[in-house]
Amino acid sequence: MMKKENLEKFIKNHLPAFGEEPAGGHYERLQAKWSKARRHAKIMAVSRMAAAACVAAAITVTVFLYTPPPAAPQETAALCEKAADMKSCYFGKMHDVAEQIREIAATLDNIDRQEVMMEVDFLLAAGNDMELELPDELPDDAVAAVLSGYYQRHLESLQTIAEMLTEADVMM
Repeated sequence: MMKKENLEKFIKNHLPAFGEEPAGGHYERLQAKWSKARRHAKIMAVSRMAAAACVAAAITVTVFLYTPPPAAPQETAALCEKAADMKSCYFGKMHDVAEQIREIAATLDNIDRQEVMMEVDFLLAAGNDMELELPDELPDDAVAAVLSGYYQRHLESLQTIAEMLTEADVMM
């Protein structure tokens, strides 16, 4: 309250000075200071935007540099398509990946391990009778292409499960 009273007292004592015009050039000096302040504010806003763009670009480049390339399923597909028994080749690869998943899943609690292994067992069992579901009138090369794609998707699914479990294991 004391400050308010002092301010009111100061204004009353100097009331005639408040009615006078400021000295010459005062408005020009004030205008120059304001324009300088506005210029500084614009420069700061632009530099903040540029800094944000640089950070975003750096994060994007870092993500692209440190993201491993996707697995090449085509190599497995090419190997298995050239094999005498394509189904045995794919199932051998799928069982290898399933074994890796079993080893990684050993660290999980019982419920999570059961869920993972049920999915793995489903993927392994799903392709056993796929040949019986294809029409007899399909040419051999079409049958091979369909079966190859089917087995390859199952293998990729198993590989994805193994990668996810490995990443989750590394994060723990």
